[in-house]
Amino acid sequence: HFKCGWSRLTQVSGKERKQMARVLLGCLVGKVPNDALMCYRALLDFLYLVQYPSHDDDSLQYMEDALTLFHDHKQVFVSLGIREHFNIPKFHSLLHYMDCIKMYGTTDNYNTEAFERLHIDLAKDGWRASNTRNTIPQMTKWLEKQEKIEMFRRYMDRGLEEDDNLDGLIRMVGIVLAKQPAVHAQSISIIQELHLVPYFSRDLKHFLNSLLPCGQAIPHAQLQHADLGLGLDQLDIWHSYKLQMDDLRNDYTFPGMKVGRLHVIFKLPTTILLSEAPSSWPREELAYVEWYRYLGHQGNTITCTK
Repeated sequence: HFKCGWSRLTQVSGKERKQMARVLLGCLVGKVPNDALMCYRALLDFLYLVQYPSHDDDSLQYMEDALTLFHDHKQVFVSLGIREHFNIPKFHSLLHYMDCIKMYGTTDNYNTEAFERLHIDLAKDGWRASNTRNTIPQMTKWLEKQEKIEMFRRYMDRGLEEDDNLDGLIRMVGIVLAKQPAVHAQSISIIQELHLVPYFSRDLKHFLNSLLPCGQAIPHAQLQHADLGLGLDQLDIWHSYKLQMDDLRNDYTFPGMKVGRLHVIFKLPTTILLSEAPSSWPREELAYVEWYRYLGHQGNTITCTK
């Protein structure tokens, strides 16, 4: 610290004063009575301890020990004729710091360094904006305008943040799956057994039949025993997904919502027996869902059935 000395320092801050006191303490060794040196050290220790950003029982005890050390040796200043007494309010207030910290927290807001920077923003800049004559009304008006500008800026920023958040929600709505399936080429028979879907093969056949062009679809009465001749017996399976729903916090009901159970997430192959799959087949992932049917009220309950 003070590589150029401190004789040239101007507008010394509280932080610099503490650093100067710490350096001067070592210079006083052998130059002042030991009791006086103990008082200086005790007050400097207390000054640093009281500004801790957090405290516990040990740090509070260190503060109390530092004050006790000061009061045990302060009589030397009376003996030397420097002071007649120590009935000084500032010294008395030091006794209450420990209790205040226990009740109200650390002393961050007691320190003038926290708002010392405001002297530039609220005084110097305001004075420079005036014509240096009758400055107080001009500075007050200037500060009022600065506050209004800041309030408007925050209002505009808040609106932009809300728009960004809304855009983010819109982009996130939907289902997200892993790029690769959890199981490749799992047979349909195993799918029916593991996922408890005994009619999966039948329903898949109905679904594929509905994708055929008009005139090629097989009647439902014949579809159960029909062979579509596609050789489709294996599917890629996903076991998990991420779902981002619309924000429903402002809705009181769920219009159009249906209750169902998701059993299987799968994807149709792009090739069948070394041939390209039909162009009518969807290329995205599909879900096999078991929907529940609403039966109405029975007593005070709502009943659903598959």
